[in-house]
Amino acid sequence: MNQQSVQRDAPARHRDPNPVNQHFDPPQAVIPQLGNLTASVIRAFDREASSIPGILKLTLGEPDFDTPQFITDAAVASLARHRTHYSPNAGTPGLRQTIADYLHRRRHLNYSAEDIIVTEGASEALSSALTALLDPDAVLVYPTPAFGLYASMAKLTGATSIPIDTTDTDFVLTPSALERALQSTQGRNTVLVLNSPNNPTGVTFTADQLQALAQVVQRYDVTVLSDEVYAEISYDVRPAPSIAQFAPDRTIVVDSTSKSYAMTGWRLGFLAAPHALALQIGKVHQIHVSTAATFTMDAAQVAYEHGDESIGLMVGQYRERRDYLVNALRELGFSMARPSGAFYVYVNVPAEFSGTGYDYARLLAQQARVAGIPGEAFAPGSSRYVRFSYAASLDTLHEAVHRIREFIASGHRAG
Repeated sequence: MNQQSVQRDAPARHRDPNPVNQHFDPPQAVIPQLGNLTASVIRAFDREASSIPGILKLTLGEPDFDTPQFITDAAVASLARHRTHYSPNAGTPGLRQTIADYLHRRRHLNYSAEDIIVTEGASEALSSALTALLDPDAVLVYPTPAFGLYASMAKLTGATSIPIDTTDTDFVLTPSALERALQSTQGRNTVLVLNSPNNPTGVTFTADQLQALAQVVQRYDVTVLSDEVYAEISYDVRPAPSIAQFAPDRTIVVDSTSKSYAMTGWRLGFLAAPHALALQIGKVHQIHVSTAATFTMDAAQVAYEHGDESIGLMVGQYRERRDYLVNALRELGFSMARPSGAFYVYVNVPAEFSGTGYDYARLLAQQARVAGIPGEAFAPGSSRYVRFSYAASLDTLHEAVHRIREFIASGHRAG
């Protein structure tokens, strides 16, 4: 009997629908670390919710805006010039210089073009950087709740992972909490990942908070990976401050066109790093993807040169949506930190509900036909939250709130 028939005839086994609780025994040929990796809770739950007729999805961090036309036109013009061949591995010289100029103009960061690596989205920038920095003797420190890629990269590389729970400090990593975590890492290569504005909470570090954290990382000789993909989507100070302003010699900045310019499908990001680090990370980038697509880099160059006004218009609408959704959900009894950046609200599961965030999100999707992302996607084991994205139209948000209000009124709040 061949393997295919064995698999077909084997009795079906019950599988927990929550990807956090799933474990897979990988085939013998692959590295054992893959057995510790689970499917993305965000993507898995989004797929599950998508099968529900009439569902309103406030799940993915996907701007509902089209890419600004002048950026699309630049890509079309590049294709018309037959800019379809390989570029240098680190990106086109024009885009790298433009990014360096943009970082200086908008964020007061001093990088040269040679310090920039253009990547296929921020995810590739993060994974290439962490592949270069982490091994089984290294330590990855990050505040939670957090984007799941960080923990996954620690598992994949075999590094020790030290998540720092920030729920008791309004989702802000404090210098004292960081110092406590770092006391056990001395003598080991240690990387701190900061994401500000934060996914999923929308909390944004102030310049004073970042300066205080920078003093700690300098004292403990820590490398910082600063995930700044939402830096331009900031409501109090725009763009949001960067820890690279205070610890430039040990900070790697990661950003992307995806959120700021509504270019999620273009897969175009970058990292900026001290030159010696950039050279080493560039080796990993070359192995992973060789180079980004030339015509998308030409379009990104135009975006970074001329896109400030377009970003401002989108941020103005995100602010209006944030204000509406935060106020409406609070009126319904939900509590949350007021987001000062990104386009998410991270709400507490009602105290009367006895289940987990995953349970509540499933019930909300099935009964109210409104989908958010369970908190387990961002802090496994600390699951009393649901994230809603307001990267959707106001009409969609109005209808979502109406459905949640009816869901609560029907008595489902207590589960």
